Amino acid sequence: MKKTFFIVLAFLVVVIVMLIYIKIDKKTIIKSVENTSISPQDKNEFKSYLKVSFLDVGQGDASMIEWPSGKQMLVDCGRDASVLSGLGDFMPFYDKYIDYLLITHPDYDHFGGCIDVLKRFDIGEIVYNGLVADNKAWDYFWDLAISEGATITRISKLDTWKIENSELKFLYPDSDISIKGINNNDSSIVFLLSFGEMDILFTGDAEEGLEEYLVTTYDNILDSEILKVGHHGSGTSSITKFIDAVKPKYSVISVGEDNNYGHPSLRVLKRLERVQSEVFRTDLLGNISFNIYENRIERVFE
Repeated sequence: MKKTFFIVLAFLVVVIVMLIYIKIDKKTIIKSVENTSISPQDKNEFKSYLKVSFLDVGQGDASMIEWPSGKQMLVDCGRDASVLSGLGDFMPFYDKYIDYLLITHPDYDHFGGCIDVLKRFDIGEIVYNGLVADNKAWDYFWDLAISEGATITRISKLDTWKIENSELKFLYPDSDISIKGINNNDSSIVFLLSFGEMDILFTGDAEEGLEEYLVTTYDNILDSEILKVGHHGSGTSSITKFIDAVKPKYSVISVGEDNNYGHPSLRVLKRLERVQSEVFRTDLLGNISFNIYENRIERVFE
C-alpha cells in the first residue's frame, strides 16, 4: 500500500513540474515572438525582389517569373508533364492560378507541357507569336486554350509591358511574322525583363538569323546580367557578335541530360567563357533560380 502511495505521489510531482515548465516555456515563446517583430524596413527588403526560375524539364524549355506580389508568368512548358513537377517545387499545392502563360514559339519541346499546365491550372492570359503548328498536339492545346477562357494576346510589334516595378520589352516579333515564312526557331518571342538596374534576356530558340537581327536593331540595349541561352546551347545559336552584345554575367542553358543533339555545343560554351559568363545548365544542376533585386542578383538554392 505504501509503495503504491509513493508511486502515485511521485507521478503527481512529475506532472506538476511539467505543467510549471510548460507555462514558463509558453511565456518565453510568446515573449520571443513579440521581440522578433519585422520592422517596416525588413518588410520592404523581403518584398523587394522578383524571382526567376529555370525549370529542369529535360530537353525543352520552361521558366517561371514571380513578381514580389506573387504574380506569375510561365514562359514555355517543356514537352510533357515534367513541367508540373518543376512548378510544384516553387508553387504551393493550393495555388491553381498562373497569371500569364507565354509560348515563345510552337515547337513541341516548348508547348507540349502546356497541355498539362492547362489541365492543372487556370490561366489569366496566354501570349504567343501568332504562329501555329500543323499537328494534332497543337490543335489539342489550342482547343484547351480557347476553352480556358483566358485572354489571348499575339505579339506582333514592339511593345513594353509594365508589371509592378518591372518592364517587359518585347523585342521580337516586331511585325506580323506569319507572312514571312521564317523557321519556327527564328520566330521565337524575345523579350527583355528589366527590374531596377538588372536585365534578363529571354530568347526562346533564337538562332543565328534572329540573333543577327537583334544585334543590328537593338545592340545598345541587349547588355544583360542573365541570358537564357537560345536553342538549348545549340551550335546554330549564340553567335559571337550576339554574345559580345549581351555580355551576360550569368548564362542559363536549358538542356536534357545525355541528349541526342550534342547540346550544348562546345563552341557556345567557349564563347560564353570568353566573355567570363558563368554558365548554369539544367542537365547538371536541375532547377536554377535567382532572386533579382534592383541592384544585384542572388543565386537561390532550394
